[in-house]
Amino acid sequence: MSDNLQISFLPWVEFKESVSIGPITFWPYYIEANKRVSDQEIKKHLDKYFKSYVDHKGKPVNKITVCSHGKADFRCLNSHENQDIRYAVDALIFATIAPIIKMAVCANNRSWAPPSSNVFELITQYFEPGSDDITVKVGSLTSGGWKIGEITFPKPWTTIGVFASADKELIKGFDNCFSSRFSVDVRERLFRSLYWFWMAHIEGSHVSELSKIVMMTTAFEILLQFPRWNKSNYFMDYIERHIASDEFLKEERDTHKGEKCTHSLAGWWASDFYKLRNQIVHGDYIPPDNMIYNDWVTHLIVADLVFWECVKRKLFKYKCLDNNISSFAKEFEKMFPGEPQGTSIETLARWLLGFNDVHRALGWIRENRAGNSI
Repeated sequence: MSDNLQISFLPWVEFKESVSIGPITFWPYYIEANKRVSDQEIKKHLDKYFKSYVDHKGKPVNKITVCSHGKADFRCLNSHENQDIRYAVDALIFATIAPIIKMAVCANNRSWAPPSSNVFELITQYFEPGSDDITVKVGSLTSGGWKIGEITFPKPWTTIGVFASADKELIKGFDNCFSSRFSVDVRERLFRSLYWFWMAHIEGSHVSELSKIVMMTTAFEILLQFPRWNKSNYFMDYIERHIASDEFLKEERDTHKGEKCTHSLAGWWASDFYKLRNQIVHGDYIPPDNMIYNDWVTHLIVADLVFWECVKRKLFKYKCLDNNISSFAKEFEKMFPGEPQGTSIETLARWLLGFNDVHRALGWIRENRAGNSI
């Protein structure tokens, strides 16, 4: 057994059972350690060390989630393997937070959104069984000089929030991205964009709402492969082609050239959001009201929902996410043979993947008196 061992874990996240994303398995330490940790010296050491992580009352937490790359052998990982853990954690964050924001907006419940991503703090600990020395790695920082029992690691106040389980369909979709058949370039772009989603949902005095806007535009730029120039127009055009439909409400506006221009409300939001980003990075004064899209829903929340749809559409496009849509579409095509090819798939995707609910909640689709979109 090597003296140089490593464990990566989420001290503030509770899992009832294991979840896998690619080569990474998230598993609840206090539920599964007996069957996963065969070396009793290692288990004894970890039992002692994990008591250093305490809740707001100073009591040891009992919901440590371990992140294992392959088997739980606690070997030191190389840079690529550590990156896999970061990618999997970012995917887990997105699969948990984005669906909560969707539920909050669709239910018009501002108390649910947006939740903090701080609860998913990832910690990597290097250790030697039998030695009480503590060396902790968080991000690019590594520090030590303490011994187990001398210090505690309190749960941050910014981890408070409403949390549900991760969306199982999204988790399965991200897991499929690690298939050998999946494009490495597409996977890299997807997971790098999720990193910025995580960053945009960190809470604390060191992170402003303005910086979160810039982070979310970065997430869009990576995921949707923005060009270097005319980014605002590119974003609007992408939303018009991939998200808006004939059902969407439209609006006519005057352009800066004094011309009349008509786009869907979704397209105009994309333009407004990117203009807001440009004002922020150029140091313009941003009145607080300019951050609001409608009522309690901010532009950042709308960005979360649009990004959620873009990610799900990418997963669907590359057959990582299906929800039986393809099989349903074949049955629809038999019933309506005159419809253009692909029409039923798009219609079913909007319905079964939850896009229509969001579009309706944002006021982008007109409703009749019965409450149905038309």
